[in-house]
Amino acid sequence: MTGSSTGQSNHATDGVNTVVSEGVIYAQRDAGAMKLDLYVPETDRRPPLVVYVHGGGWVMETRKNTPDLERYAAEWGVAFASVSYRLAPIPEDADPEFQPGPDNPTPKGAFPAQIIDVKAAIRWLRDNAETFGFDAEKVAVWGASAGGHLAALAATLDDVEDLAGEAYPEHAVEKRVAPERSSALQALVAWYPVTDFLELPHQAESVESILLGGPIDDNPERARVASPRAHVTPDNPPALLMHGRADDVVPIRQSRIFADALAEHGVDATLYEIHDEGHVFGAESERSAMDGLTADPRPAQSITATAHGDKGSTTDVLLDAVPPAGPKTIEQFLTRTIR
Repeated sequence: MTGSSTGQSNHATDGVNTVVSEGVIYAQRDAGAMKLDLYVPETDRRPPLVVYVHGGGWVMETRKNTPDLERYAAEWGVAFASVSYRLAPIPEDADPEFQPGPDNPTPKGAFPAQIIDVKAAIRWLRDNAETFGFDAEKVAVWGASAGGHLAALAATLDDVEDLAGEAYPEHAVEKRVAPERSSALQALVAWYPVTDFLELPHQAESVESILLGGPIDDNPERARVASPRAHVTPDNPPALLMHGRADDVVPIRQSRIFADALAEHGVDATLYEIHDEGHVFGAESERSAMDGLTADPRPAQSITATAHGDKGSTTDVLLDAVPPAGPKTIEQFLTRTIR
């Protein structure tokens, strides 16, 4: 599959030129075209890639709901792709907490459409790495809230076909975009993600129930299969998690139990708990969430990190110095894992 773009432009940040490609089509679905935006810095070598997955309760927002990816592409020397995924359709008789804007152009689809799209975008990006100029072998994923859930699920699943079973038949998770390419990932960054639906309060009109096509109580196997925690194995990539302790949308327990599961399987995991901060770190959207981490004075925070060395390993350092939560932390993590 080849992509088309609504526009390509060049931007300079701190002397680094970044090629921006917007509206690139990575898949054609019955509901419409799925698109992504690419930010590729021009460096002396092919940069690694970070796939960004936006939040919005699985029912709202668009791929434009991101931190300043163009800035971080230039500063960190990594490429970014912000991907659209099909949003969950809201039943006419439902009244969830989050309401999408009436003009949101993103196609709709029931789960597992969301993770199918994210995994398809990763495979498509690998298939087109030569065209856009990034390294197809070094790919991380970063997401927030609902996007954090999808990012964590993308990182723990080898591919969408692993979802096949009682809840979702094989034909429902068939790979149709660049099926010969891998969608395995080398690193995960997740902000306040949902990681285990069965641990959430079971409310009939919650966005989680809308995503899964019915109340969690009535669909425990769907809820289990859709949970990143259920797919943790020793082969999962290292993870960097950040979550506000005062989050009343996604309880911080969701990040804690996921970090514990990764550690139990020998996977490197670092969890930042931001004291007194709520969902989105007190910001209005992901566009400004980083401000909540870097505002002066910095918020109080606690850090739990686990690192594992192979038998006979000669490395002297398993964990670098750990800076406060913010862009420097993410840059350092990406440097260690994909650069």
